[in-house]
Amino acid sequence: MGSPIESEKSASSAPPSGSGAPAGKRPGPFSLVLSWAGANKRYLFASVACASVAGLMTMVGYLGVFNIMRAAYEGTCTSSTLRDNALLTAVGCVLQYACFAASSVLSHKGAYKTLFDVRCRAMDHLAHAPLGALDERGVGRIKTVLVEDVERLELFLAHSIPEAFMYLTGPVAAFAFLCSVNAPLALATLVPFACALVILAVIFSRMNKVMERATAALARMNAVMVEYVGGMRTVKALDMGTASFARFRRAIDEEHGLWCEIARKTGPGYAAYLVVIECGLLIMVPLGGWMFATGAVAGSTYLLFAFVGSLYLTEIRLLQEIGTKLAQVGSGARRVQELLDVPAFGGGRPFPDRADIELSGVGFSYDGSVEVLSGIDLSVREGERLAVVGPSGAGKSTMVELVSRFYDATAGTVRIGGVDVRDIDYDDLLRNVAVVFQKTFLTSGSILENIRMGSDASLEEVREAARLACIDDFVMGLPQGYDTEMGSLGNRVSGGQRQRIAIARAILKDAPILILDEATSAADPENQLEIDAAIANLSAGKTVIVVAHRLGVVRTCDRVAVIEAGRLSCVGEHEEVLRRCPYYARAWADYDRARSLEIGFGASASASAPEAGAPASASGASAPDPVSAPDPLAPPDPSAPSFVAPAAGARAASAEPLAGKEARHA
Repeated sequence: MGSPIESEKSASSAPPSGSGAPAGKRPGPFSLVLSWAGANKRYLFASVACASVAGLMTMVGYLGVFNIMRAAYEGTCTSSTLRDNALLTAVGCVLQYACFAASSVLSHKGAYKTLFDVRCRAMDHLAHAPLGALDERGVGRIKTVLVEDVERLELFLAHSIPEAFMYLTGPVAAFAFLCSVNAPLALATLVPFACALVILAVIFSRMNKVMERATAALARMNAVMVEYVGGMRTVKALDMGTASFARFRRAIDEEHGLWCEIARKTGPGYAAYLVVIECGLLIMVPLGGWMFATGAVAGSTYLLFAFVGSLYLTEIRLLQEIGTKLAQVGSGARRVQELLDVPAFGGGRPFPDRADIELSGVGFSYDGSVEVLSGIDLSVREGERLAVVGPSGAGKSTMVELVSRFYDATAGTVRIGGVDVRDIDYDDLLRNVAVVFQKTFLTSGSILENIRMGSDASLEEVREAARLACIDDFVMGLPQGYDTEMGSLGNRVSGGQRQRIAIARAILKDAPILILDEATSAADPENQLEIDAAIANLSAGKTVIVVAHRLGVVRTCDRVAVIEAGRLSCVGEHEEVLRRCPYYARAWADYDRARSLEIGFGASASASAPEAGAPASASGASAPDPVSAPDPLAPPDPSAPSFVAPAAGARAASAEPLAGKEARHA
């Protein structure tokens, strides 16, 4: 059998299982679980065989005790009778627990292998799914499926299946034996069982009605919990406390209330089930006694049914717990399948030889009703550097996310090298497009693992990428160097340092297309110099799209594209766009004024602040020429130092307040 990831990749281009079939023809949740087990079913079958033998061995003890009771009643009990039946009972107990242990080992081996395969399959499927589908579900809901719901499959595979066979095999064999002795009395022993089945049906019905609500409540609580922990700094800063975080409190109260409801609805039924299943003596003693008194049965038969007939059904009392587990497993399996049914991007053509980008009539909507982008026609030549600017929420980040196919355009076409990105193999596309985001994602692993994420680069290759990203000195200054765990550093790593780790990751990837989505927004003046040098190393010889947060970067790009209200309003070289686009002219004028602004307090602030609409030189400080700022995207000069400190004006430019990141519409 191939790996679960390979199996998923081979099927990722096909429609999701069951997505086009009528709902009535979809496989049941337990059929799904068994199909996911795949080759691991051999462990489950062996486990069932061992569990069945263990169930049969439970009857050996009853048989040994009955033989002694019958010998005593008939006056034929001897020391050899006691010895033989005691030995029989002991051997039966040993075989029962040995088979049960073997069954448990085999079932857990098969179950955990299946859980591993399912989680690998789900994670690989999510890696190929569009971000919109994942945003709709939220972190808490996906976490619930991958952790709690998948873990519930272990209950079914490792416990429910073998235990059901073990608890049923012995009673079935005992019932068959009792039928061979006296069929009417044997049928009478099933009266408690029939009553217990009715009670179980009521319990299961009530559980099924509330289980979906309980799981949904758990998913909501997980989502709110993630949000609450992530916002802990704000909660503490505002002295809100847990009681003030209303959504968190409501989610916990909802979860608590639902499980209290489950306890109220199933508790009395469970108690009645236990009482009924244990009351065999109430039927066997008077009925068997009457038949013995009338001569219908022999004394040994009466003893047999009074003892074995009243007790063998107690072995199935644990079926109620199995039924409760099955309700949870069925609910969890359906949600896992729902996640696997999310349409995923599949295979296709290899990545083209050229790295030019073309957007033709591109439109996009997150929810299908509000258009975020409309009618975008834009071409980026191979090796060109394009700056994308515009007001917050205009659609800048959304547009570049279509290039990397985080989403698919809802109208028009995005092409790379003349090939529609939807026709390019998704893994190949991701390998050839590097993205550095405004918010850097770092795992809790080591710095080495974070930089070479997705590659098998050596330590020297990682260090070379880190040197080009101007982060090697910082890492080597840590006590454990590249083996330092990010989780142990906590928030002691600044935003600029995190950004340079992400840039080192992109340098190591060496993709022909580079997207910088406000990659310098977290930089302070000290880090800005090193980030500029790192970006220059990263951008050399690549097709670069920069979502510009700091307008100074546009002078280092070949062209500027302006996005306003989801439309491309202007594209061209800086001077041309400055003349043709009113928004860009205003933004550049604000940028110039911000660079020359002197910040003070009280009267000094009023005296130093330039009047609105006044030229930048009105404050008494001459605005430096933007051309004098260093080029963060230009290839580094090998004859020059790794970076050169900019002029005072450029230092001011590195800290100016500029247009913020656009709002996400997801």
